[in-house]
Amino acid sequence: MLDTDQLRSFLAIVDTGSFTRAGERVHKTQSAVSMHIRRLEEELGCALFVKQGRAARLTEEGERLIDYARRMIQVESGAVAALSRKGLRGAVRLGIPDDYAEAFLADILTEFNRRQPLVAVSVVCENSAELNAQIHAGAIELALITDHEDVTGFELLREEPLVWVASPRFKPPEGAPIPLAQGSPTCLWGKATKAALADWPVATHGLFFSKNYTAVINVVRAGLAATALPIGMIGPGLQPLGENDGLPNLPQTRMGLIFAAGRASAEAKALADSIRFAIAEQSRKAA
Repeated sequence: MLDTDQLRSFLAIVDTGSFTRAGERVHKTQSAVSMHIRRLEEELGCALFVKQGRAARLTEEGERLIDYARRMIQVESGAVAALSRKGLRGAVRLGIPDDYAEAFLADILTEFNRRQPLVAVSVVCENSAELNAQIHAGAIELALITDHEDVTGFELLREEPLVWVASPRFKPPEGAPIPLAQGSPTCLWGKATKAALADWPVATHGLFFSKNYTAVINVVRAGLAATALPIGMIGPGLQPLGENDGLPNLPQTRMGLIFAAGRASAEAKALADSIRFAIAEQSRKAA
């Protein structure tokens, strides 16, 4: 039988990348986390990590254990929530732009449902500036947004460069302006691309505009135009472009959490934990 406390320590190391930060997450000392891993390895008869300096790298067996461990923790959490009074049973309101929603929301809600299966989640999809305003008005409890100058209390989760992307079929006529698909005038990525293009010698023109991310990305996947995305959000049917393709380099973009004023509810804190986990897990897999 595998001990779920030991599995929690194992997953905490997977998620945070170190025994020290794992101890902080599961509220145990580093030595206690190390003991959990030793006992788990003894039970399974194989090594789960190989130490590399202060970091820990998963072995092949450790990689294979991840999905089993997550399912076991999910079943245990679901049983506790359903049959006792320890699980949360309220509701929480999350704000997220639709581009982030397409890339991350399924993983976020899957992870949150594993931990808190009885909590209802309401999702508001707006751009980052609008979500920041809704946070200040108390209309939503937390939001996953792109950092910008009007934001306060921002918790950074991921920083990466913006890049131009297009379909492999994208072939603008030689000598013609490069067609672009862009979001709303308040889109932060759109503002960054506009600034980069201001003094750029190659001509571009706006072919398609929409505040709806799905509409923009479908135009791009059809090979009709290029757009800008964080490098980690380049999905199927897209490839990065650069100066050799006639487009300038773009700046970094920062994604993170903001919270409504006052003490966060237990449901909001739990959802924030799932967001941190889902973003970290996607970054780990990409790396």
